[in-house]
Amino acid sequence: MTRPSELLVIVAYSLFLAGSARSFRTDGELFSRLIMFAAVLLDMLAALLPSTGLQAPLPLPEERKPLISAAVLTGVSVWVLFGAGLAVYSPKRPGLYHALVLVIEIVWFIDLMMFIYGAYR
Repeated sequence: MTRPSELLVIVAYSLFLAGSARSFRTDGELFSRLIMFAAVLLDMLAALLPSTGLQAPLPLPEERKPLISAAVLTGVSVWVLFGAGLAVYSPKRPGLYHALVLVIEIVWFIDLMMFIYGAYR
């Protein structure tokens, strides 16, 4: 059975991809940035849910594996990169913003794969 926080992670990544696709088409329109912001907030919520008593998105082993620790740091870097992307956004010159969004998509995917591999290996 899928845990609620696992669903949040899946929805968050899918929502970010949808928002970024719309952002690339509309040069970073406000609604696109809000969709991506909601996705990042959902991801943060899913990461913080275990501290409120809900189950973690993926079963974590008793011992902390180095790959899972790297995935956690990569997840935090996704949040930081998104904040940087919002900070550098300019409607007249969206190039750097779009480059950061593309980097976020790639880093977030790598983060998910590392976390899944580390948790289920």
